[in-house]
Amino acid sequence: MPSLFRAFADRSPHALALLDGFGTVVYANNAFCALLPPDAPFPEGNRLSGLTLPAPLAAALRQGVAAARDTGRERRFSLLDPHLPERPRRECRLIPGRERGEVIIDMAPPDTDALEKALREEKVLRHQSDLLRKRGRQLFFDVIQELPIFVYMQRTDYNVAYANKKTLAFYGEVNGRKCYEMFAGRNDPCPHCPTFRVFDTGEPVDWQFTDQAGRTFHIYDYPFEDDNGEPLVMELGVDITELKRVERELFQAQKMRAIGVLAGGIAHDLNNNLVPIIFNVDHALGKTGGTDLETPLAEALKAAYKAADLVEQVLEYSRQQEVSRSPLRLTPLARENLSLLQASLPEHIALQVDYAAQSDCVLANPSQIQQILLNLCRNAVQAMPEGGTLAVRLDNLQLESQKDAPHSGLGLGEHVVMTVSDTGHGIDPDSTERIFEPFYTSKKKSGGTGMGLAVVHAIVSCNGGSIHVDSTPGKGTVFSVYFPCSHTPETKSLSRESAPTARTTGRLLLVDDDAGALQAMQRVLRDAGYEVFTADNGSEGLKEFFRAKGRFDLVLTDQSMPDMSGMEMAARILENLPESRVVICTGHVAPKLEAQAGEAGVAGFVLKPMSPRMLVENVGKYCAQG
Repeated sequence: MPSLFRAFADRSPHALALLDGFGTVVYANNAFCALLPPDAPFPEGNRLSGLTLPAPLAAALRQGVAAARDTGRERRFSLLDPHLPERPRRECRLIPGRERGEVIIDMAPPDTDALEKALREEKVLRHQSDLLRKRGRQLFFDVIQELPIFVYMQRTDYNVAYANKKTLAFYGEVNGRKCYEMFAGRNDPCPHCPTFRVFDTGEPVDWQFTDQAGRTFHIYDYPFEDDNGEPLVMELGVDITELKRVERELFQAQKMRAIGVLAGGIAHDLNNNLVPIIFNVDHALGKTGGTDLETPLAEALKAAYKAADLVEQVLEYSRQQEVSRSPLRLTPLARENLSLLQASLPEHIALQVDYAAQSDCVLANPSQIQQILLNLCRNAVQAMPEGGTLAVRLDNLQLESQKDAPHSGLGLGEHVVMTVSDTGHGIDPDSTERIFEPFYTSKKKSGGTGMGLAVVHAIVSCNGGSIHVDSTPGKGTVFSVYFPCSHTPETKSLSRESAPTARTTGRLLLVDDDAGALQAMQRVLRDAGYEVFTADNGSEGLKEFFRAKGRFDLVLTDQSMPDMSGMEMAARILENLPESRVVICTGHVAPKLEAQAGEAGVAGFVLKPMSPRMLVENVGKYCAQG
């Protein structure tokens, strides 16, 4: 009901009414109601033909209303009240309304133009309101068209009614496409779509969605309607793909720190337990002389070494100290290691290499790069049990803009790209997301520990690089490692020094609080020809050292001991006799320990666990240096 018409009609002394397209009275003022008998029902909501109006008036109204509807023009007529012939004739106008079929009944005197004025004002106001509404709606769409987030509108039949520039850039033109086709690449609706809760409840919802290209968005859905009042859902999507990547990297870093704490806490005790196991089994194996005990002892020793390797991998993954790095050319290193690898490959594995990198120099540690290359190659071979092709390629990537980056997270500039690919069974999508997690493995049945790729990821990250995997189940896997290029190293002519000859005789002081490790190491060194004295803690070690007036060729001490650490004992020895040679035996060399040892003059470190042969070689090396 027009507001101005109602306001005018309510105050008018003349009969006014509004009929809809079906002839039903939508509105009638008090003067119109006075035309009906006192006991007649209220006219609003009743059809005009059912009202008990005077017969001549009712007939004239029915005829005039029909003519006004048919022609769309105003109709006029006048009636003389037969009961009051002295009164002027009743004038009546029938005016077509704004909506289709509406008719306004006006029984005002002929000289009254107030109704025309009210209707004209109402028409002007409605026109102005429509313009403002259209301008506001157009301004709204102009704004969302340029928003840096995707905005689209969806109908209840899944059709996309509108998409802004960002959405079109992501997914192409709308062209009557269904939402599940456009965004998810599906042929049928997505199950449990949160958008339809907005249609059902009229309340906004928010949720997260990953499209077929792997982009992740946080979605905000709001109720909306089109120009005809049909319901829509307006959907705003904020791209959080990069945020998710950073979140995964932070989670990975947190796990790395957690494992570092765990490794530092258990490495000493675990290595101390492994030393007597390895040494004693190795000793017993040497005494079997081909008996039936040889095979089980060999298997036990193999398992012990495997446990030691696992401890070393955990420490490698979690260690915090800086390894020595220098400019390193990857092509010669890869060429040398792949030549050795090719000799050990199964016959059904073909090796293809391509050294295409023009700039192949990076700032890295050679042993770490070797570990990355051989670990990835070993995994590739294991992925092809029935044969296939192992391909290794070195190439360059010059990255000028992040929009051209093949993977997120790469820095700008020149990179050396090491690609290791296979034609094996591939990795399923769920595992691809987790393969760099510590202790996650798909090869548990074949003895995988889940630390190989975790170590690779840690080394690559420590060297300022990035590693990515692309895999298709049944078709193979590609690992791509990106290293920032460094300056080409200078070529220097180095005279080869003859290696010192290891000694197998001398006087040793061995200090360790673990009785099993102490006895096992003592036996091995004595069998090698050394005179070995022992102490089971730092205080006793100091007493033994000064009792002998320092006449030891080498002091080999454990680091973690309850009363006095190996570093503390070494510092007191070297403070009194700086020419003494002290070596610290530990499972983990922390940066702080490394710095303290350098300041005090400690000769070096021997890492636990070691094999009997490595112990003898290390002791001989340090004795020879003295």
